[in-house]
Amino acid sequence: MSASAMRETSAVDPAGGGAVVRFIRRRPLVSFFLWAYTVGQVLPWSVTAAGLADRAWLMSGSVVVSTFVGLLLPALVITRIADGPEALRGLWRRAVKMRVGVAWYAAAFLLVPAVTLAVGVLVGGGPPDRSVRFLLSTLGPHFLLPLLVTFVLINWWEEVTWMGFVQARLQDWRGPLLAAVLVAPLFALQHSSLAAGQGLVPGAVLLLLLAVLAVPFRIALGWAYNRTGSLFLVGLIHAAGNATTGGDGVNAGYLRHLYPGNSNVTMAHLLAMVLLGLLVLIVTRGRLLGADTPKPPERSRRAAATAHATKDES
Repeated sequence: MSASAMRETSAVDPAGGGAVVRFIRRRPLVSFFLWAYTVGQVLPWSVTAAGLADRAWLMSGSVVVSTFVGLLLPALVITRIADGPEALRGLWRRAVKMRVGVAWYAAAFLLVPAVTLAVGVLVGGGPPDRSVRFLLSTLGPHFLLPLLVTFVLINWWEEVTWMGFVQARLQDWRGPLLAAVLVAPLFALQHSSLAAGQGLVPGAVLLLLLAVLAVPFRIALGWAYNRTGSLFLVGLIHAAGNATTGGDGVNAGYLRHLYPGNSNVTMAHLLAMVLLGLLVLIVTRGRLLGADTPKPPERSRRAAATAHATKDES
């Protein structure tokens, strides 16, 4: 056996390596959550605990660091340890896959913002300034700029982790619908430091509401991923919703700029994704897999079972 073949075999052999490596291979998702909800949350929670959550640049910076250190880093490392280098390369290929068809980009740049704006108007009523000049002049600084910033710094890598690593792994284990339901509260918990900045009771209510609304949100994103195999697209859809509402944390999103002081409209993108998620369920009849659904890496029967930890994590 060649040296490269031996490295490939040892990368997915649950019996190889030290105690930590063996634990990661047996329980990749547990290993990820142990890191993501501890080390990954140190900075955002520190900002909140210090009473500095209202300083947008500081909280936004902590979220960016948390995205890379708390989410992307463990997802990449655990993929390499549990599934081997070829699985890691496959995850990267899906992360940078941009050729998905014009209709998908139209959905990201037009459909998601349009539905979100419609929901925002229903929630907030007519904006104070309805002039065409004002509405068009704010598109650049309050939609395109936040879209670029939040996509490049947060949402792209957030979805490489949550969709490409967590939800795809759960989907391979329990199917796409249940995977979306399971990921929703876990995804919401990632935002606990942001919710805590609102106070204990309001923060708990906000977190619970986010967990419920995140179910159709994860369904819609899961369907887009399964139809295209593109994590780039999934991150873009996510970023488009954020840019239409709250923005990137520093630059106000489109609805936040149209409705200054009205925090209710910042939930519009989640409500819009609820509608789109329900529409996906109705149109597909719950069949969220597609011809382009990425296939899991080839593994031995024993390795496949331990990689998803079906006995330990079910």
